[in-house]
Amino acid sequence: MNIYVVEDEIIQLDDILITIKELAHSCVGHSGDPFEVIEQVDALKPDVVLMDIHLNGKKQGISLAKKIKKLSNTQIIYTSSDITTEVISEAADSDPITYLTKPVNKTDLMAALILTKKKIEKTNTIKETLPTEIFIKNRSKLIKIPIESILFAYTDTKNYCTIVTDDDKKFTVRNSIIGLQQLLAHERFIQTHRAYIINWRKVDVFYEGTQSIEIKGNTIPLGRSFKEHVYKRLKVI
Repeated sequence: MNIYVVEDEIIQLDDILITIKELAHSCVGHSGDPFEVIEQVDALKPDVVLMDIHLNGKKQGISLAKKIKKLSNTQIIYTSSDITTEVISEAADSDPITYLTKPVNKTDLMAALILTKKKIEKTNTIKETLPTEIFIKNRSKLIKIPIESILFAYTDTKNYCTIVTDDDKKFTVRNSIIGLQQLLAHERFIQTHRAYIINWRKVDVFYEGTQSIEIKGNTIPLGRSFKEHVYKRLKVI
């Protein structure tokens, strides 16, 4: 696997790099500078980052790991000499593979990388099995709709939804909005309101003032209870 190491202590870094080589993996880069880490991880796209918790005397590793997770599917393995319950608990919130204490033991790192590989394989398998189209029943016909063509769907009843596609067609189906989202079974579709789900890849504009989303000229409301989830998706510069 391709590994990126975040470590600002040269002795610890050297030990980790030697161990990675002994385990027959590849270190594609390393840094102890948080700004440089973000740029390099985004460019190099490693499978996993070995993330030190404390950088330059500050507890920056956890927030850095969360930023990386937002940008990509890169996995995180924490490495730290800090074994306080508070720090470990905070690190766990970022869904890491594991938390290794320093100095990093070769056997522990080997086990952590095996777990990482299994998780990546499982994630890739799930992606490969996701549906690419759905069929909508229209009287005696079954109409194929590519999932990527769906802009959004909405409902004004409990039992029916209207699906809107990028060629301006509308299809009414017998399903709840939650049931339809489960059927689509893809992370690109998120719920923004109790009556709406959207294809995140089709979003054109997000309006902070009106708390609404524009997709191909259509205005989609953002409900208060869905606001936090939507904001996590936004990458603002």
